[in-house]
Amino acid sequence: MDGPLACGKTTLLRSFAERASEAGYLAVTATCSPSERDLPFGVVSQLARGVWKSPGGLPEVPGLSAILHGTSDPADQAEIARLCHRLCTSLIDHAEHTPLLLAVDDVRHSDPASAHFLLQLVRRLDAARIAAVFTDDLSLPAPSLPLRYELLRSQSLRRIGLGPLNREQVADVVVAELGETARHRAGDVYAATGGNRLLLHTLLSDYGEHGEPRQAGYGQSFLSCLHRNEPIFLDVVRALAVVGASLPAADLAWLTGQEPEPIGQVLAALTGAGLMDEGAFRHEAARLGVLNDMPARERRTLHQRAARLLHDQGRPATTIARHLVRAGQIPDSWPAEVLLEVAEQVAVGEEPSIAVDLLEQSFEQCPHEERRAALRAKLAEAEWKINPSTASRHHTPLYGAVRAGRLGLHDSVTLLMQLLWKGGLTDVEGLLAHLRHDPAATDQLHAIEAALTCTYPWLAERRTAPAHHGGSAATRAAVWPRAGTVLADVLTGGQTHDTVRRAEEVLRELQLGHDPACQEQAGLFALLALVYGGRIDLASAWCEGALGETGGGPHVPMRQAVLAAARSEIALRRGDLAEAAERARAALTHATPGAWGVAVGLPLGSLILSCTRMGRYEEAGFHVAQTVPNAMFKSSYGLHYLYARGHYFLAANRHQAALADFLLCGELLTDWGLSSGCDPVPWRIGAAEAWLAQGNHDQARILVYQQLSRPHTDGARARGQSLRLLAATSSAKRRPQLLNEAVGLFTEQEDKYELARTLWDLSQAYHALGEKKQARRTMRRAWHVAKMCDAASLYEEWLPADDPSQATALLPKADTGVERLTHSERRVASLAAMGYTNREIAGKLYVTASTVEQHLTRVFRKLDIKHREQLPTELYADRMELA
Repeated sequence: MDGPLACGKTTLLRSFAERASEAGYLAVTATCSPSERDLPFGVVSQLARGVWKSPGGLPEVPGLSAILHGTSDPADQAEIARLCHRLCTSLIDHAEHTPLLLAVDDVRHSDPASAHFLLQLVRRLDAARIAAVFTDDLSLPAPSLPLRYELLRSQSLRRIGLGPLNREQVADVVVAELGETARHRAGDVYAATGGNRLLLHTLLSDYGEHGEPRQAGYGQSFLSCLHRNEPIFLDVVRALAVVGASLPAADLAWLTGQEPEPIGQVLAALTGAGLMDEGAFRHEAARLGVLNDMPARERRTLHQRAARLLHDQGRPATTIARHLVRAGQIPDSWPAEVLLEVAEQVAVGEEPSIAVDLLEQSFEQCPHEERRAALRAKLAEAEWKINPSTASRHHTPLYGAVRAGRLGLHDSVTLLMQLLWKGGLTDVEGLLAHLRHDPAATDQLHAIEAALTCTYPWLAERRTAPAHHGGSAATRAAVWPRAGTVLADVLTGGQTHDTVRRAEEVLRELQLGHDPACQEQAGLFALLALVYGGRIDLASAWCEGALGETGGGPHVPMRQAVLAAARSEIALRRGDLAEAAERARAALTHATPGAWGVAVGLPLGSLILSCTRMGRYEEAGFHVAQTVPNAMFKSSYGLHYLYARGHYFLAANRHQAALADFLLCGELLTDWGLSSGCDPVPWRIGAAEAWLAQGNHDQARILVYQQLSRPHTDGARARGQSLRLLAATSSAKRRPQLLNEAVGLFTEQEDKYELARTLWDLSQAYHALGEKKQARRTMRRAWHVAKMCDAASLYEEWLPADDPSQATALLPKADTGVERLTHSERRVASLAAMGYTNREIAGKLYVTASTVEQHLTRVFRKLDIKHREQLPTELYADRMELA
């Protein structure tokens, strides 16, 4: 019988022996194995002992007993031939009164002496009462070629081919073993076994007892198939298990030290047997079983060789680094420069922990101080992506390396950026002094000063040349310096078309994974440049689109944290309070407040402000009471915290404390020389609200006019806020005009929170002028918009508890019929509900005024109303969502 490995030939051999015994034959079996190939007459020994134990056993064969008992060795080939002849004659004579069945499993593994005996026996079978059954795999080479040739050409032998079961046969076995209800599993079973009978029955046993394949069951059966064959099988499969992917025969030959041709034969045999699928494991349990069975030293060696092979082939750095880490010891043949290159590429990707492990091993093994400093710098950079608090342990020795001249300029600047984030101001000032007096750092200084302007403006030295025009080619090519300069330009001069273009250019390069150093800071700088300049739409599109798709996973928590903080700030400025709070919590979960350093002011400020506006004052107070770094109040991130805390104090009726926080924001910006650019927070608006709460309209009006006189650096949103507060200090007749303009601005900006406040003020203005219907209609809109953005601090205050009729009027009706409107009708109706004329609606939707009139006619009929004032307020919410 011939067929792939373990495809039922052993089972069939046993069946032949059982049936022969039932027919009166003496069935004697022998199993060949590669480990016994050097034992002379190993197969003969098994067969002879089987016959000797039978009644009237085999007569003594002169010279054979001593050899089988190991007391003598055959002298030469002639002696072997004579012994084989005597044994054949003795067996043939014995079979005259007791017919024999000789069964030999895996005959290609037979030792040379036994192969010689079997060769003689096969040639004499025609004249003997002896039946013989041999199993072999013809796809594999055999040391004893004469025996194989004789077996293939013999007319007295019949060849039975065996192979794996097909899909239908596997399905039948599954049903027979597990029942008809398990037929749906047949596809998975076939995929995991390839029809191999041994794997199939073991797998079904695993399913029946444990519900899934196990290493102790399925995995052990896989291993047993390998151990029964030549060592090359284990060598090849172990190499594939270590690499974790299929490889061509040439690569496997390099890994195992074998020749490509026999490896190709082994791969073909493994595939033919159903054990593997073109060099790929059919189930992870088999691969893990092979790895666990492998000696640790051999596994480490294979990982080392795999790393070298993959590096030479230009494979992904993460895969190379993973092998080097698992090797446990990096060979001396790996230059430090190559290791740094691999680690840097890995750090850009999704698994910086692998880069950390690789760099730690490299650092421990490196004896050279300068190389150790470079490795430590890269190690700190990789750890930073996981947790900046962990990376802080390297800052003191790295600072010492800078002073000793052992750290390169690029790594020194990266260290500076990390120190700025953590708030280590003493080391920052010392490192700054060193860099400012280092002639080699001249080209980097513009980028450094820009980064300082974004974080600690009071430390920055103003340069005459714009940073994005100066510097070396390397400085201009790096991402983080350009991110710093674009945000610095926004803070000092305001948003322009050029700053928008440059910010998007930075984000595009970060999306592609360029420049591993300071990626998180660069992304945050670029997004804040868009946010501060009022381009919330673009910042949101980048967060939800390209950056969101490449925002890392659980392996890159800092990237996730920064992205969540930016999303929180965007949601806050859109009035999506619940989302803002959720994103801020996520930012403080992905990275702890300690890991955020001074930048904690950004997510913590968003969380305090969103909780305050949602009426969750207890939670907001809890976050206000948290300890924050003192250095945060000297950084630009502290402005977000102060602004949010000011609004919390305002809600708690601590008006003087609120005013102090808002005014401190303004003082800091003025001291830092940033009063002419885009304000990170609208502090004048907050201070004006605090003055109004104290009844000081004059001071509030001064701040509002100051805000309105700014050269539009803060965008439409700040203008809308100013107009709302200006209306509060103006005459009753002027208020509707100012507030309506503000309503339009907030609608375009999609700021639901500010829109709700402005609509409420507008309803009060209409009420003061005696326009009761308009006041009531606007009040309902304000309440619904506040409800839509979860601003409980507003709608709970506006819903009168002592006037059930008015409260009922504000609540949404159970069935307004809005769901019966088409999409086009709802768009027109929503704009009409907002107060736009037919001509204005036509201009916004690019249709004719006649079309708008026709849509409104159908809307009125479907909703059973007669006037625009009767349009349901949920249509207004529709418009906000469509916007």
